[in-house]
Amino acid sequence: MLLKFLRSLARINLLIEPTIRHYVVYARAWYWIRLRRRLRTLDSDDTVKANIMHNMKSIWGVNNRMNLLTYPLSVIETLGPDARILVIGPRNENDLLSLAGLGFRKENIVGLDLISYSPHIHLGDMHAIPFPDASFDAVICGWTISYSTNPRRAADEMVRVTKPGGVLAIGVEYSTMEPRDEKVLLGYELQEFEKIGRRLNSARDFRELFAGSMDHVYFEHDAPRKISHTAEGLVDRVSNVGIVFSIKQGG
Repeated sequence: MLLKFLRSLARINLLIEPTIRHYVVYARAWYWIRLRRRLRTLDSDDTVKANIMHNMKSIWGVNNRMNLLTYPLSVIETLGPDARILVIGPRNENDLLSLAGLGFRKENIVGLDLISYSPHIHLGDMHAIPFPDASFDAVICGWTISYSTNPRRAADEMVRVTKPGGVLAIGVEYSTMEPRDEKVLLGYELQEFEKIGRRLNSARDFRELFAGSMDHVYFEHDAPRKISHTAEGLVDRVSNVGIVFSIKQGG
């Protein structure tokens, strides 16, 4: 009965309202995790060691930072309500339900994560995406590639599963934190800088990462205020980087 009611909300687009959506996310997570015992995890050789532990702390949490990528996606003329969309690293169902609230058909929205409790989020690795080539009209990777120790492989996989002419949206949190700062703030080093060299931290970094495949840039937000968390604590309005672009035909 509860799931039937929650599904009905998606049909009338009430999920665009954050408070309603957040309650739905929490209720569905409680059902699938507490009652159905569906929470599962998957290890990856290409992600930072603290990835699952760090993200499990926020499995119940929701925020609206994905608006930076989903709202531009919702007004691109080449993406209609029937667009098939892959969301990489959603953690919970908030991003999927947000897209449904923006008018995309929920049955065409698929999640992929190393953590999953939801029947709508496939347990899988963005470095080896378990879908055929050109499976999606759009791929969204928000605040996830930061956990990768092999962003080149992850980027190639995103391009592979996006249709030629399709749209790829990717974002990260802007940060000036060093490993020692992370250890002070979190108690552990989140990003393994000895493997990645430096973090992806600007629109220019993404233009370079996707240089061989990027066609038209629809939207770019390059952390204009340059506000970062620090070792002293978290800030309320941390800056973010986001870019939304099409994939070259034949790319």
